[in-house]
Amino acid sequence: MEPDPDPETGSDRRRISIVQLICHAYGLSDVSEITVEHIHRYVTERRLADARTSQLQGRRRPRIPRQRASGGTA
Repeated sequence: MEPDPDPETGSDRRRISIVQLICHAYGLSDVSEITVEHIHRYVTERRLADARTSQLQGRRRPRIPRQRASGGTA
């Protein structure tokens, strides 16, 4: 079965489940090793990372256009 194309980009990127992300993040070899603590820790870390990202995006400087060189063609 082929993965669904991404509706935003139209690409066929492989979808990764939250379970796979948790296993990879904490070095777990099997899904059966995931505990409630792993899930809570992962959710908390993602929320903190998202909050930091939104803070940084809010602080970005506005884009200032560069001046054109004088005497050049447009």
